[in-house]
Amino acid sequence: MDRSSVAAGVERYSRPQLAELSGVPARTIRYYHSLGVLPKPGRAGKEAVYTDEHLERLRAITAMQVRGLRLDAIREVFDGEGAPDGDWRAVFDPRLGDSADPGVTVDEQGLSELLGDRDGGLLDELIANGYLYRHGKSWRIPEPAMLTGALILYDLGTDIALSGTLRTLIRTRIAALADEMVQAFVDAAATSYGGDEVPIDLDRFRDRFRAAAREVGGATLAAEIERAARELDL
Repeated sequence: MDRSSVAAGVERYSRPQLAELSGVPARTIRYYHSLGVLPKPGRAGKEAVYTDEHLERLRAITAMQVRGLRLDAIREVFDGEGAPDGDWRAVFDPRLGDSADPGVTVDEQGLSELLGDRDGGLLDELIANGYLYRHGKSWRIPEPAMLTGALILYDLGTDIALSGTLRTLIRTRIAALADEMVQAFVDAAATSYGGDEVPIDLDRFRDRFRAAAREVGGATLAAEIERAARELDL
């Protein structure tokens, strides 16, 4: 995009409009500029002008943060665009539609059925906390299981902001655990095979372990939450 101007016919937004559409505060948008994860805006006279390119980039950033990526890693994803197939960054890029992405897209009717007769202000809270976002004329849900959990907690009287905090906590801890598990596998593979077949083994590990991890990880987390709650009661 031309940084000095914006082509005629392109959808244009001011920074406050971009913040409202994306759910990302204007001050955070400026911060993203400084880190290089969001392109600089175009100009219309002295005014900063944003386009759908910026809106989609912000949604991609939010989706990757939901997956547990830090901003420096997100910048690497964008910097690696155009890299050969199989680049590790592709695993985390929600725009590529990778099979590892559990996200779903629903239309207005699907969203209405999902939210049911809950309070009308709930949708804004879910958007603000990254549970879903506009995707063209549809709605994108990056992590359906997390949204389902948030709605269950909401029905039990827990506000969405607290659910968002819990989701971030889960993501952060699980991301650290995943790093340790993959590293343990790499170390074991290197010891067993002299390192020659590590890339192949990692592919096998990822494909075969993914389904099992959802079952084992979910059951383990549920059991540990039950244990912690029981100990709190005691």
